[in-house]
Amino acid sequence: MKTTPVLFDNRDGYKLYGIFEQPEHSRSNTTVLLLSPGVKMRVGPHRLYNKLSKQLVEHGVNVFRFDFFGLGDSEGVIEESVLKDVYNTILDGRFIGDTVDAMNWLETNQDQNQFILGGLCGGALTGLLTACEDERVTGLLTLGLINVFEGGEDNFGKFVTEGQLSSLKDGYIKKLTDLNSWKRLLTFKSDFRVIFKILLKPLRKLTGSVQSSKSEDTELAMPKALQGSNVNPKFAPSFFKMLKNSKKMLLIFSGADRLLWEFEEKFENIYKKKLKPYKDSYQIHTIPEANHILASREWEASVYKYVSEWLTTNYPNTQLSK
Repeated sequence: MKTTPVLFDNRDGYKLYGIFEQPEHSRSNTTVLLLSPGVKMRVGPHRLYNKLSKQLVEHGVNVFRFDFFGLGDSEGVIEESVLKDVYNTILDGRFIGDTVDAMNWLETNQDQNQFILGGLCGGALTGLLTACEDERVTGLLTLGLINVFEGGEDNFGKFVTEGQLSSLKDGYIKKLTDLNSWKRLLTFKSDFRVIFKILLKPLRKLTGSVQSSKSEDTELAMPKALQGSNVNPKFAPSFFKMLKNSKKMLLIFSGADRLLWEFEEKFENIYKKKLKPYKDSYQIHTIPEANHILASREWEASVYKYVSEWLTTNYPNTQLSK
């Protein structure tokens, strides 16, 4: 594997640092950009990006990992003082420009003209928002694609999903014999909004207030079922634009991650009918019991398997000859 340190300018004149990795005798014009999640740098949590990059290079594709403006070794300063605010600017497209500038550099200096954008959480969403606007992007590879804004702890009870409620219910049942849990309840330190939602879940199912495909809006405006929610209004239009442009997508979710429930309840169930004609244009895989950052070798191995199969099917020319 060839590894090349890279320093390039973004559109605002700040220098961004990255790593360009290639198979030893690569002639591929396809590069996977692994986009930083949240405020993490180019290595990702527990060096996940480093390990995934090695697998991708062994498959035959080039990989570019870089630090966005204000992160890692790149120039710039993050001015927001609250982490939630930083996350939400990312989910609104904060790093689209840096991603396009990285592709421009790779096209000019490395003869790369076909890109797959990938990443975890916020990196995945940056990839989606960029991909639907740039014709050089042919695919999207996501880990825990996020379709909502971060509400913070104060709004957890307001935006909690039905999947989260089911998971929390099991936890509350186990706490019935825990003295400290009863102390929190009796001193009003428990989240009563969540508790009441758990207790009222059967009634919501009976009255049909749990979101379903009946709430679908064919024009992609915010459906009534999602108004006042934490859903990112850019998500659905961007996702469907990718599908209409025939760009392939691989979506990998962790089974114990709230983002899976957010995606299912606040996107898939809402747009079920509209998604049906595109069922072969994107793949979804769930890794059971995995956490958000895929922090085990077994979960990582599942990611490599799904990614390798997806690349083999959709990018057969990138495979190294055996």
